[in-house]
Amino acid sequence: MKKSNNKAAAEAITVNRRRLLNNDAPFAMKEAYVKLRTSLMFCMTADKARPCKTFAVTSAKPSEGKSLTAANIAISYAMLGKRVLLVDADMRKPTQRRLWKVELSTGLCDYLAKIWQLELAKVTELPLWIVCTGTIPPNPSELLSSDRMKSFVESCADYYDYVIIDTPPINTVADAQIISTFVDGVVLVARSGNTTADELNAATAAVRRAGGNLCGVVLNGLNMKSVKYASKYKYGDKYGYRYSYSESYGAK
Repeated sequence: MKKSNNKAAAEAITVNRRRLLNNDAPFAMKEAYVKLRTSLMFCMTADKARPCKTFAVTSAKPSEGKSLTAANIAISYAMLGKRVLLVDADMRKPTQRRLWKVELSTGLCDYLAKIWQLELAKVTELPLWIVCTGTIPPNPSELLSSDRMKSFVESCADYYDYVIIDTPPINTVADAQIISTFVDGVVLVARSGNTTADELNAATAAVRRAGGNLCGVVLNGLNMKSVKYASKYKYGDKYGYRYSYSESYGAK
């Protein structure tokens, strides 16, 4: 059973990698991220002092597509020529390293624990860099709530135009709530036909309890046949993502 689950997970990562945004991506996919990027560019910080430039991407629960969404948001900004840093802060079920097929010996965990210096990977010809999780720690919440993590986000914001942070599901563990206090805005990913209204309400309430600035909700997996468009463009029959976590999130 374990081998079967590992195989299914590997297949899911392969499928998702093909759905990373690029110039040859379907029109519907590119247009969806252009609209999302534009909306985020108009989002203001909680004090309305300036536009948001650091974002945490989370979901209500596993299997909503938040890691792929985070990656494609980062790519979308980089396509504008913006310097972008994509950070995998999901220390329980990290995805970005496998999604991009990068090999880094150290990552965010090692940096926060003061074990090694931070290592970055430039993954495309675009001005996009990735920080992976590194060594999986026994205490992710403690590392993420540290002053070192807050300083890391602040220093990245000074150097990069945009910082996109992939975080665990907010209804499952506290990590996303913690990170929401360090960033300008939070993007919540939901999956059509999967995320219930109660789960979505609980997720938005969790962001607000932490004092986070909820910028909006991204809907994944929408069946376009069920939606009527008054548009001359043909968007295709179905647009969305397939993404999978194990049911026991972060369990050893």
